[in-house]
Amino acid sequence: MRLVLGRRSTSESLRRRRRALPAGADAGGPPSFYVQPVGAKPALSGPAVPDLLHAEPRAWGDLRGSSELVRFAFEGGDCEGVFDTLIEALPLAPSTFDPATFATQLYLDELVRSSLRVTIEGTHVDASAKVLRRVLETPPARAIDGATRQRVLAELVAKPAMRGDLERVYLAIRRLREALELSTGTEPNLVRRKVGVLVALRRCVEAMADGFEGAESVLSRLRDLGQRVRGREAWSRLVQLVDVEGNLATVDVRLRLGSDGTIRGFGVLAIRESETSILPGPFGRFVQRMISFLRGYRYGESEVVVRLLEEVFAPLADDVVAILACTGAIETYLAALGFRDLARGKGLEVCLPEIVEGAGERAIEGLFNPLLFLQDVTPIPCDVPVPRHDALVVITGPNSGGKTRLLQSLALTQLLGQVGLFVPAAHARIVRAPNLFLSLVTDGDAAQIEGRLGTELMRIRQLFEQLQPGSVAILDELCSGTNPNEGEDIFAMVVSLLPRLRPQVFVSTHFLGLAARLERERPVESLAFLQVELDPEEKPTYQFVPGVATTSLAHKVAARLGVTEAALGELVAAKLRG
Repeated sequence: MRLVLGRRSTSESLRRRRRALPAGADAGGPPSFYVQPVGAKPALSGPAVPDLLHAEPRAWGDLRGSSELVRFAFEGGDCEGVFDTLIEALPLAPSTFDPATFATQLYLDELVRSSLRVTIEGTHVDASAKVLRRVLETPPARAIDGATRQRVLAELVAKPAMRGDLERVYLAIRRLREALELSTGTEPNLVRRKVGVLVALRRCVEAMADGFEGAESVLSRLRDLGQRVRGREAWSRLVQLVDVEGNLATVDVRLRLGSDGTIRGFGVLAIRESETSILPGPFGRFVQRMISFLRGYRYGESEVVVRLLEEVFAPLADDVVAILACTGAIETYLAALGFRDLARGKGLEVCLPEIVEGAGERAIEGLFNPLLFLQDVTPIPCDVPVPRHDALVVITGPNSGGKTRLLQSLALTQLLGQVGLFVPAAHARIVRAPNLFLSLVTDGDAAQIEGRLGTELMRIRQLFEQLQPGSVAILDELCSGTNPNEGEDIFAMVVSLLPRLRPQVFVSTHFLGLAARLERERPVESLAFLQVELDPEEKPTYQFVPGVATTSLAHKVAARLGVTEAALGELVAAKLRG
């Protein structure tokens, strides 16, 4: 019988931990197995990180510190969680959007948690929420960068095999990081830990180099990185060592079996080490240890192997940094695909929108609000029948009719579309905007200085301060914080001034009389009106049709909540009887 001895079989000779080398060891140097002298650090010109989010690669800055950190992790340093800093440093293109004007009211953290989830073969994988939020908050100012991301997603949808390639690379990168962060408490055998890193690195590079064949998007940059690493001399040494590690020696043995099939004894016939140029033979290893002993370095065979592993890894540290740095961009695409899968699982459709520049017609069909997923509710999709992009759209209808959800959906469609991701609509054509202003009605803050009227006026002031020509402005219940007479006057003033900036505006209101008058008089050409559609029983269908609502259905809401004269009268009578 022939046995192949690998990592476990030879672990006894490698079990001892590496002892600290004397001071100056790196300078004088124990014997090296390669041309590169021991202690010499590879040139750090900076890892070449493939940019998967932009048409023209953006610089990461100085990553030499990250390369040193990778070496420290490989040598056994405690680096659990520290690579988050590298991943979260993903460089993003400049953006004209200010997150302060929309981020909190779109609940981006909750959106990432509930909808933008990385799911591979039905298993949820924790992604970097910080990276995903940064991507969502900063739509690139240049249209070509958003189009670059759309091309990647379109290719991943059209070619399922390529999506499989991306998922394999992502899982391999995660395993590489886990191997680097593996603590000595979990894996005290230093040799086994280092070999595990090399094996994970090999699988990662091979997944990149062998995948994405024929890619027409920037995904080809992953393939280029893998093939570039695989073509280096240092890579051939790593492969040779990993192959040797799995086949260190071949042993011929003779087994003596009992009648019950158990082994009663065995004898070793021959031991033959694998033929390889990367490890010295037994005599060579003995000579190296003797030379080291005479030079003042005392360490055993396990220390020789540890030194060998470190020298194999050192020239590839920059490549490891480049690979780890791809994590955030890959997660962005996988999270977008996860959103698509989630929506389709609920019978909803998403799309990559057409984005037009300047003037153009808007078309949004099958729009839904993914924030409703947080409530385990399946949204009812609707259309937005207002093709004019610079229309000032006034939305009316009863409470709980879907007005606020519609406004959130429109804001998310504009934001996600310009980021370059799927939008929550079956079909969408939107007009690029320089920024987004979102103002939804929120509960009062105990620390606020102004009253309701002052707070409302500050909201309007901020709108005009931050709005640029062509911007998207979405306002919920404008002027609801003051009495109807004053509120209508302010509302009319805003409606008369906003069109001068030719923005894209959606505003909801409960001033039904004013909305009806504006519809009749048309003081501004760009005015358009949508109302909540009601069924024959006066229940909202969560669809929107042209026109102005004639009632807020306050009586229906009051009846549903038991706030009618009869119901309250019974409560009063019961109190008096008691």
